[in-house]
Amino acid sequence: LDVHYSSEVEAEINRLIDKGKRKLIISLNDVEYLSSSGLRIFIAISRKLKDTGGQMKLIKLNETAMKIFKIVELIDIFEIYDSEEEAVSSFS
Repeated sequence: LDVHYSSEVEAEINRLIDKGKRKLIISLNDVEYLSSSGLRIFIAISRKLKDTGGQMKLIKLNETAMKIFKIVELIDIFEIYDSEEEAVSSFS
């Protein structure tokens, strides 16, 4: 998820939010690379959802993605789960 794809991904997620989706689960299972542009998406989407009463959960972070979230100290800011089932049951 780099500068080339991050704008596409952010636009698609914003479309979902604009259509009224307030509970999002985003899987990072297949993300092999995560740039600062990719991280910015999650921060921006999280803020937008918070402003609209929504929530976002991240699931299936592979070792690389988890390492990046820890290095930039975002691991405690996001709700991260191993499985979709765990994420679904955590929604309030």
